[in-house]
Amino acid sequence: MYSKFIIVSSPGERGGYLRLGSCINHRDLVIGYEKVHGGGWYLQDDEKKTITLYGSSCDYGDPKLGLIDSIDREFRDYSFWFTPYIGCPPNPLDMSLVRWI
Repeated sequence: MYSKFIIVSSPGERGGYLRLGSCINHRDLVIGYEKVHGGGWYLQDDEKKTITLYGSSCDYGDPKLGLIDSIDREFRDYSFWFTPYIGCPPNPLDMSLVRWI
């Protein structure tokens, strides 16, 4: 199992939900008829309260990070970062407008 993420929305929605999970394939994170806006892998550091998103989904392509408008509230105190490759320095993501659900 691998730590993967996807950005999904229900039909008719404009924004996307950041779904994190442990799975083999990114498509295993999809529930029902959701639209997927890319994905990748993630590293969660509970000690530093950071989540680093990186890479691209083989199933759905590059993540459309600008579509993220909601995240699970358990991650409200975390800072989010993105890097295209795990060895590259990450850039911070602005989560100030995100709904914590």
